[in-house]
Parts: sequence; structure tokens; C-alpha cells
Amino acid sequence: MGLDTTTRIAACWAMFFALAAPAGAQQPTPAPSSDVTLQAARSRDATENPQPSLKPDERLAKLFGDVNQVNDLPETRRNRAHSPAADAVFSAEATGRRTSDIGHLVERSKAAHGVAIQHRTPIVSDTRVRGQRVGQVLASGSYWAPARMDLDTMMSKIDSRLIDNLILIKGPYAAKYGPGFRFVDLDFVKAPRYQGGFQTHGSTSATYNSNGQQWYGRQSFNGGSDRYGFFVSYGHATGNDYETGESDFFMPSSYKSRDIFLAFGVDLSPTQSLEFNVLRLDQTDVEFPGLVYDLNFLVTDGYEVTYTNTAPGFADRFRAEVWYNRTRFEGDTLRPGKDRQIPELRFSLESTSGFDGFAVTDGDGLSGGYRLESTYLTGSGEVAVGTDLIILNQQLNDIEPVAPPSDNNFPIPRSHSIDVGFYVEDVEQINGCWTMTAGARVDGVFADSDDIVDGVPVPISLLKDAELDQDFLLGSAYLTSNYRFSPGWSLNTGIGTAHRNPTLTEMYVESSFIGSLQRGLTFLQGDPELESEKILQVDAGLQYEDATTQLGVQTYYSWIHDYITYDLIDPAGTIDGFQQGAYFVNTDLASIAGAEFYAQHAARNWLTVFGITSYTEGRDLSRNAPARLSFLPDRSDLEGVDHEPLPGIHPLEARLGFLLHDPCPGERWGIEFSARVVDNQDRVAESLDEEPTPGFTTYDVRGYRWIGPVLLTGGVENLTNKFYQEHIDYRSGLGVFRPGISGYFGSEWRY
Repeated sequence: MGLDTTTRIAACWAMFFALAAPAGAQQPTPAPSSDVTLQAARSRDATENPQPSLKPDERLAKLFGDVNQVNDLPETRRNRAHSPAADAVFSAEATGRRTSDIGHLVERSKAAHGVAIQHRTPIVSDTRVRGQRVGQVLASGSYWAPARMDLDTMMSKIDSRLIDNLILIKGPYAAKYGPGFRFVDLDFVKAPRYQGGFQTHGSTSATYNSNGQQWYGRQSFNGGSDRYGFFVSYGHATGNDYETGESDFFMPSSYKSRDIFLAFGVDLSPTQSLEFNVLRLDQTDVEFPGLVYDLNFLVTDGYEVTYTNTAPGFADRFRAEVWYNRTRFEGDTLRPGKDRQIPELRFSLESTSGFDGFAVTDGDGLSGGYRLESTYLTGSGEVAVGTDLIILNQQLNDIEPVAPPSDNNFPIPRSHSIDVGFYVEDVEQINGCWTMTAGARVDGVFADSDDIVDGVPVPISLLKDAELDQDFLLGSAYLTSNYRFSPGWSLNTGIGTAHRNPTLTEMYVESSFIGSLQRGLTFLQGDPELESEKILQVDAGLQYEDATTQLGVQTYYSWIHDYITYDLIDPAGTIDGFQQGAYFVNTDLASIAGAEFYAQHAARNWLTVFGITSYTEGRDLSRNAPARLSFLPDRSDLEGVDHEPLPGIHPLEARLGFLLHDPCPGERWGIEFSARVVDNQDRVAESLDEEPTPGFTTYDVRGYRWIGPVLLTGGVENLTNKFYQEHIDYRSGLGVFRPGISGYFGSEWRY
């Protein structure tokens, strides 16, 4: 940890406590205790009509959010956030903080702790939760999986304004989502209901960001009556190359994106309701400055149907969900911006002249399935029993057209997996101060892949020297506790274990140019004989909350057996000049540990100060054997190194600031000043060519003002025009750097 960064963070926290010292006059509503939560869940309206979790005036107060928002979740969602360190984020911050996809929202929200994202373009980001990545982190609600893990991420498909809220579960403390280690539970905007007859409403919004001439607009309508409702929304976003903090250094990052979302709900009876969600995303001409390929187009179609019965007869509540999501894309390396950013690319790809090489890619991925869940109220809580089916299908072609047609493709063959799961979860109020949750899950996962692919000269099974059909028996179990030992104070603990099967990419990829490691230009080689990962995690945390103050500290440690990491190989000329590739490999034991701290205090009825700090450290503790198919004698051809840091771990980070806001009940205006202080990262996986990254500090100011029915927003990001890059940004070509100073303004008219 850098001394300068540590000093800056300590100074910022000292300023926070100095501002927090005066007694506050603001009196927000105290958070309900866990026993009240359970009682409220028991007495919920039998119709359980969908309603926004935040009323319009509450939404204003959430434009910049709070450091802890779990108690603001609707009652039917709050029981999903009982796990240690669970966080809740509301879509209102998407407007207040100018966010694009859900990953961007999570990264900017001060209510999400221990989260980092890899910015791939202004509209595509990859979410890392406590150092863990795709496959280990699941995006659920329905089930979202990337078609290609660098161009298409699990949450970049969803505009941050199309959800009502999301819950971050930062450990194996959930059973209903599937086999994973971290979970993001998404709740889409629901079709509303209105008492007293038919109503219609709408909203029109637009935002402009000066750096990159980025425009965003959205038009939404909603309406209905007491028995049915609808919500329809269209969004349109465009942007050009943005300028970094260094003058005249532009990142090729232009894009066009359009989406349409429809929600329709109908109450079939006083106890039964049916909800439909449809999402269509259409992205074109998206440039990725750190990757081999840009997108010509990407299309995602998502469908979800949910049936709820609050008096089914065989249980106290029954819920059935069915979903289908499909993504298709095509891309290439032919844009002028790619030549400027990664000039060596056209010399490395197959070419008749030796200096005009190019490649094309296309892909197709889908996820489908269902979840059936019955809930039973007990004398002191509720038990949920369920089963689900998750179907994944993926195909990828990476083609160098100038190469011989029989040997020009580096694909992921058409691959499939079927996951059949059964689970049980129990939430119990032991007494007035003590809540416990427990859960268990078992899965059977069956995966396979095609053997013959156009452009590959031999069967895939010969290349991988393995049986392509693979089966996994997975299990998980957890126990958590929350104990209120004095007014405002609570202690949470948790222990959980889970298995996670390898993804289709990790098993079947055949030398595709998929950006994964920091260096960016690396081809990946899968292995069908990878073992499933097994995690054991413990959490402990302390929280305090009263009418003016929120405090929390959380620590965790996880041991992961058979952790899937990388074995770097360096056979010059293996893939036409790409000097390095990486095999996926199991390491016997890895660890990920860290701590999170947050604080917020209403020092005056017009002044709130806040701060959050997150730290994660990951280590490969058994860096011994090379990948099964590697021809090198040692892992990454490096002898005598038994352990080293894991790749892609975000450094220590703190975000501190203060909010000036309208002291009147309506809170018609607010201005937030914040500093983001990121430490240097020198704990790097040197055997994987990971490079250290210097620390940096950026400053932002943003505000809002409500004038009649119009909400105005604006701000300046990276106020000092800092030239910097994140540790997990790609180093390809000239390197990927973050935007310099950016001014933005926007408006939203609700009617």
C-alpha cells in the first residue's frame, strides 16, 4: 500500500469525523428492526400488487443514495438481503449519477461496497465483486449470461434505469440463484397498479456529456388501473471517442445503442397475478479500445414471465418464473481507431502482405429456464423450497479470412449445459433481537460441445485430448446470523460453502482472442477436464444505525479449492505472431480476503457527510502444476514460485464526500462533492505479465434541482482532468485510460 495514498485516505477520514462531530438536526426515519420486517412480511397485502419500492418524494432523496439502503427495500425483497454485508442499490441513482449499464450503476453507488468494474466502453462494463468475476458472479432475477466474456458482459445488456433495485449478495449466502459465489439479484421495473380507475403517466429525459459528445435519451409511458398495468420505455444513446486527462489522447470508444422495454401485469384474481417483461437491445458500431475486436452489431432479446399466487392452498405463497434471453453479435478489426490504438494488430493477424491482417468474429448465446418456489410461513419466519432449470447455449467464431479456409477459425464450438437444481432457504426470527438464515442447494450440471467446427482442421476432442461431455454434481450450504445487542447496534456473521462448475468458455474455448488478463491481447485455451471450484467463506461485521448516523465494518475470508486461473504460455508464432496465450487451469488452493467500511452522518439538516472504503486481497497459495495440456514444465514457465497474488484484484479504494441538500421536506435540490482515492496496486501476478498500477485521486461534483415537474441534473466528473487508468483496465497497444474532465447536464420531465 502506497504511503501517499494511505495518508490521503487517513486525512479524508479525519475530515469526515470532524464534520460528523456536530449533533445533527435532520431526523430520517429509523430503520425497522428485523423482527418488524418479518411481521410486516406476514401481514402483506394478499393481492401483493406490484408498486415502486420508492415513492416519488423518496426517489428524490435517493438520487445520490445512502451508504446502507437495505432497509429501504420493499418487504417482499428485504428477506433476500439478510446475508452478511448485503447491499441494496436503487435505480434512482442512475439519474443522479449519470450511469449507463447496471455495472456502471453499482460501481458509482456509495451503497455498493467491495465492487469494481472494468470499463470496456462507456456503455459496456464487467462487474467484479470482492475480486471475483464472470462465472463466480451470477446476475439473476431471470438469469443473464454473456455470449462472449469480453464484448458482452452479464449486466451490460440492461440499462440502469430499467431496474427498480438490485441486491448484492457477496458470498455463498443464497441458494435460489444457481451455483455461484457472488450474486446480483435484479428486480426490473414492474407494471404499476392504480386505485380509483384508469391512469396514464409518462416521463421524458435526456442527458448530454461533453467528453465524447455522449447523448442519452429515454421516453417512458406507464398506466393501468387496480387490476392491470403497463410500462413501456425506449432508450437511445450515442457517443464518440472520449478524451483522456492527457491532451489530444483520445480513446476509440464510439457507440450507438437502442433499447425498448415492456412490462405488463394483470391480476387474475385477488390472490393471483401474472407479469410479463420484454427487453430488446440493439447496439451497433461499438468500439473497444483495449480488445482485438469491435462490434458491428449486438442484439439481445430477453423475455420473462412471472406468476404469483399468495394463497395456492399447498403453501402460503407460490411463485413461478420462466425466462429466455438470447444474444447475437458480429464484429471485426477493420476500424481506423483500432489501427491507431493497437497498431501491432494488423501485423500480427494473418495477412498476404504482412501488414494488413484482419479478423472477424460472430457469436450466439442464450440462457433459458424456470424457477418454481413455494414459501411456507412458520411460527417465527418463513421457509422457501424450490427447484430450477438453467439452460445455457453458446457459440463463437474467431476467423482470420486470409488463412486457409480449413484452418482459419479459433472458436468456442456450439456448447451446451443443463443445470437442474433443488434448494431450500429458511429465515427465522429466534427472538426480538436475533435473526438467522440457512439454506442449501444441490445441482446436477451436464455440459457438452460439438466436435466438428468449420475452419478447424481436426476434431475438437483431439485438440483437447479429452471427453467433451462432462457432468458435475454441485452443492452449497450456508448459515448466517444477525443479532441486535443494543439500540442501533447489530452484529452479523456468516459461514457458507458452495461449488461452481467451469463456464462453457473455460471448458471449450479453442485459442479465441478473448480479452481476460490485464495485457488484453491474449488467446485463451479451455479444458473440458477442469474441476469445479469449491469455496468456504466466513464473514463478520458490525453495524450501527440511528436517526442521523450509519456505520458499518465488514471483514471476510474465503478459501477456494480448485480455483480456476491461468497458465501463461509463450510459444512464439503459435497464433500468427500473438506471442502469448493462456490455458485455464485449476490451482489447488487460493484465498480472497478483505474488509469494507462505510459511514454516513447528517451533521446538519442541510449537510450530510459520507465515506466508504474497500480492500480486497487475493492469493494463489498453490501455484505448482502447469495446465493439463501445457507443454511447458512449470506454470507459466516459471520455476520455484509456489504462491503469488491472483490477477485482476482491485486495489484499496476510498470514496469520501459531503452532500448539501434542501433542508425542506421535499429536498428540491442537492449538490454532492466527492473524492475517489485509489491506492497503487503492486500485488500483481507477475507470472501472468500483470503490471503494477500507480494510485490516483479524482474529484467529482454533481447536483440536481427540481423545478415544477422537471428534474434538472448536472455535474463535472474528474474535476482536475486526471490522466489515469484502473488496475484492471487493458494494457493493449497504447493502453486504455479513463476519461478526463467531463461536464454533463440533463433533464427529466414527469407527467
